Amino acid sequence: MKILNFSENLRTALAVHKITQQELANYLGTTQQTVSRWVNGECEPDLTLLLEICLYLDETPNELLGFDDLPSEVISEYQKTNKF
Repeated sequence: MKILNFSENLRTALAVHKITQQELANYLGTTQQTVSRWVNGECEPDLTLLLEICLYLDETPNELLGFDDLPSEVISEYQKTNKF
């Protein structure tokens, strides 16, 4: 999955799991057009919908958001500058 690119990660996850945008929309109680906007990077779902998407696709939020792919140096630098 790509780093911090939800739309591409969602598109990939849908393809891997052989799930259509319409099937995901039906599960979430939204429209295919809304899912299409997420896949095309026009907008992103709210946190509640993100978690529901993860459950349906058997993915973690980190996987869909791309945080699992962040190099450890980037994480360390972020933690230093943000005093974690």
